[in-house]
Amino acid sequence: MAVRKRSAIPLGVGIRLANNERPLSEERASTVDLLGDALRRRRKELGFTQQTAAEYCGHSARVIGEIERGKRTVQLGVVLDYAEFLGVEVRVKAGDHSA
Repeated sequence: MAVRKRSAIPLGVGIRLANNERPLSEERASTVDLLGDALRRRRKELGFTQQTAAEYCGHSARVIGEIERGKRTVQLGVVLDYAEFLGVEVRVKAGDHSA
């Protein structure tokens, strides 16, 4: 499967956010589940199916689904590749875990 350059990626059509979904903007995702949900919403905003997104970013549709479901065994680099493909900036912030 050849990876296409981002400039060659057309915006999809026909995929709509559900009534209870809001567009992705700056938000915090404190769990992998929330990050996966945010990436799924962004993919839908762009109008891509999981299969089409997988073809453009060079990963399988199965892996895209695992990322969007918050599966913890997906390699971080793959998640970051997918986020970059979607134009989503991921930041990591150290938290205070003292009791």
